[in-house]
Amino acid sequence: MTRLTLHTLALSSWLAVASPAFALIDVQPKITEVRERPMTVEIANHGDRPEYISISLSHLSNPGVELAEERLEPITQAQRPKLYATPFRLELAPGQSKTVTLRPLEPVQQEQVYRLDIKPVMNLLDPKQANIAGHVVINLAFSALVRQLPPRQVSALEVRCEVGGARFIATGNTRYLVENARVDGTLSEPFNVYPGVPLRVEGAKIQTPGHPPCPVAG
Repeated sequence: MTRLTLHTLALSSWLAVASPAFALIDVQPKITEVRERPMTVEIANHGDRPEYISISLSHLSNPGVELAEERLEPITQAQRPKLYATPFRLELAPGQSKTVTLRPLEPVQQEQVYRLDIKPVMNLLDPKQANIAGHVVINLAFSALVRQLPPRQVSALEVRCEVGGARFIATGNTRYLVENARVDGTLSEPFNVYPGVPLRVEGAKIQTPGHPPCPVAG
């Protein structure tokens, strides 16, 4: 079903003959909720070499869908962004951690979802990093989830029965967590439905706690 969780992507590698070196970067927390006040996330370098970090924030216009179907817009391209992240770059010594600030620019009417991408980058002008350029260096990008919430939150769900399935619609202004739903007798994993992003579930018989089953018994 849908999974809006931390994901790690192998982005690049510099090929050679020696042993690999991995960028040991971590971000905490993995999911951050922002309301009317700025929030921070911590980026830490657990490795034994300096790391140069690129940071970008992108608005996710269709949260709740499969990862491959996500539509992301970098905040730097938005005409009127509602959330901002600073700084865009960091240098971290071994064992060092620094914070990134998520600053709301204006209130939102319904929950907005973002991905904060943390990407270690190679700086071959740095003698310390140039020394390892002859190794296989695999840099990993980490994506943390950011949720910007309205001042007053309402979570509600409508389930519409359709031919061959059901459509789940969040009728409040924040996500609705669907738990213990059954599709053709099989218990489904919990999933979120977000305002403005209806989700269709395929199945001959769909049962959702608190809602009539689909199809409706005649």
